[in-house]
Amino acid sequence: MASLCFCYPPPHLRVIIVGFIECNNGRTCNSHPDGCGNKLVLERPDNGVGMVLRVRMTAPEELACFVMGDDGEDGCRVAFLAKEYAAGERGLGLNGAIVRIVDVYLPDNENRSARRLYHHNRGYGIGEIVPKHNNT
Repeated sequence: MASLCFCYPPPHLRVIIVGFIECNNGRTCNSHPDGCGNKLVLERPDNGVGMVLRVRMTAPEELACFVMGDDGEDGCRVAFLAKEYAAGERGLGLNGAIVRIVDVYLPDNENRSARRLYHHNRGYGIGEIVPKHNNT
C-alpha cells in the first residue's frame, strides 16, 4: 500500500515570481551596483528559465528569492513571491524552498496580457517548487 504525503508545499506547486525588473530599491551587490534584479534573468540566453532560486523570508510576509551560486551560497536578490504565496502560514511553509523558474513573461511578448503582467508587477515569472528528497 502506497503512503500518502500530506506535506506542504506540494512537490509540484507552481508559484508566481514578481518584482525582478532592474531597479535599486535599496538593494545592491558588488556585481550590480545599480541594482540587482532583471540583469540576472535577461542577461541569460534562456531569459532565466531553468534558473534555480532559494526562497527566504526577509521580513514578515515578504518572501524574496535569491540565486543559488555554484558553491551553494545565496547570491543576488532576484525577485519576490506574489502576495498570495507569501502571506501567512503558506508563506512560512515556503521559507527555504528551492524554486526553478519555468516561464518568464517579457516586455516584448506577443501576448498582450503577458506584457501587462510583466509591467504591472515589475517583472513576472512562474516557478515550480523543487521537491526535497528525504534519504530516510
